[in-house]
Amino acid sequence: MEPKFQTSFIPKKPIVSSEGSGIKVVHSANIFSVIATVLFLVTVILSGGIFVYKRVVLSQINQAKKSIEDAREALEPEKIRELIDANSRIVSSKNLLDKHIAASQILLLLQDLTVKMMRFTDLSYKNIENKVDLVIKGEIQTYNALAQQEVVFKENEFFKNPEFSNITLTDNGSIKVDFVTTIDPSLISYKKVMESLTPDQ
Repeated sequence: MEPKFQTSFIPKKPIVSSEGSGIKVVHSANIFSVIATVLFLVTVILSGGIFVYKRVVLSQINQAKKSIEDAREALEPEKIRELIDANSRIVSSKNLLDKHIAASQILLLLQDLTVKMMRFTDLSYKNIENKVDLVIKGEIQTYNALAQQEVVFKENEFFKNPEFSNITLTDNGSIKVDFVTTIDPSLISYKKVMESLTPDQ
């Protein structure tokens, strides 16, 4: 009897691995979704950090404002304004005192320096920027007396650049003369006069 051969190539049992149930599914990660997720997380973290930083900065600003207000109240602005006004008045008074002249000192000096044969017919002075120019018109009896008067005036420390001019002989025999000089500011300083009158303590 001839042997029987199986002619079908279809297996009678399914080809299945004994370890699994069949087809394995492989999951692949998309690179763009990973990048988007990372960017989203970074954005959320940065936003939170900025929010917290903003709150901290605002808190510090408010504290600084409060400190400034407290310091301003401690300094007493009204009192400071009063002191500034008082200082301005003192400075103005000092400037006026420094510029004020004691013209009486000129007369007292002339009283001591004028020779007996000299008499004044006119006296005037100009005070320009704390510079006092003295102009005197007078008559003197003799040329010798005039020479003596010129020496006395030129030797005095308070007369700067003294000058006699317009010397003319009058009908009655006396001599007319003009005298011009600049007065040393120390002589006519009202401040120094007041200081000299104040007794030493």
